Amino acid sequence: MKYVKIILLLILFLNNLGANASDNLHKIKSLLEGRYELVYWKQDNIKFNYPIVAGTLIVKDNNISFTLDNNIKENKTTKIIAWGNYTLSSKKYNYSFFDFKKVTAKEKDIKISRDLPWRGFREYTIEFKKGNLLLTSMTGKQTWQLDENSLIYKDKEWGEEKKQILRYWKRVK
Repeated sequence: MKYVKIILLLILFLNNLGANASDNLHKIKSLLEGRYELVYWKQDNIKFNYPIVAGTLIVKDNNISFTLDNNIKENKTTKIIAWGNYTLSSKKYNYSFFDFKKVTAKEKDIKISRDLPWRGFREYTIEFKKGNLLLTSMTGKQTWQLDENSLIYKDKEWGEEKKQILRYWKRVK
């Protein structure tokens, strides 16, 4: 009888762990997945708004798409269009792009690059801080902070110039 009680307690404990992981994954997905529009971009302590910068980000059903228009530098426009995939568990978020196009226009000179910004998946740890979902890359250089209304993306080495940037995205339902 003693062993039956121990086995029952163990089964209840393991079922509870599984339910908590499932609830946690549902909460993560509800904060992560959605459609976002870029509100502003901060770089070199300067805040840039539309139409200087514009963009969309969609994270849904293991797919990610990203567009970005950057007119921060005078007489130069950079447009990025990217498609990729992501995986998600209650502890890790990983994403990668399989198609990436960067178009740079400076006066009449137009360059198109299809080089991926990195190879393979960029891996993030997942945690909750003060009701926000916080995704931190394994290098610590990129973070996503999400709540039900917004996503704040910080990158300590964005682009070819390795600039420190912050992008504030609003969730569009």
